[in-house]
Amino acid sequence: MSEFMDMLKNEFRDFPAQVRQRFQDERRAEIEFACSEERENNIACAATAMLDAGLSPAKVQQMLQKYWDLRRSEADSFIAWSQKQLAAPVN
Repeated sequence: MSEFMDMLKNEFRDFPAQVRQRFQDERRAEIEFACSEERENNIACAATAMLDAGLSPAKVQQMLQKYWDLRRSEADSFIAWSQKQLAAPVN
């Protein structure tokens, strides 16, 4: 019986560390997702503000690429979204 108990102890020796690591990995993924969402929100707000201030879409695209390190297609997506928001009626 003692041999069986020793085997069990050895088998589950790292169990708390594995659980802790999985918990940390899950929290890290949640934080990365939240940061990504916030970054996208900030870019959308910046694009909307620049368009609302009267900058041309080409200039907004240039600014988004320069300061947010976006690809042209990404900048265009944010500009299109912002234009829809500005065109929507305000309640």
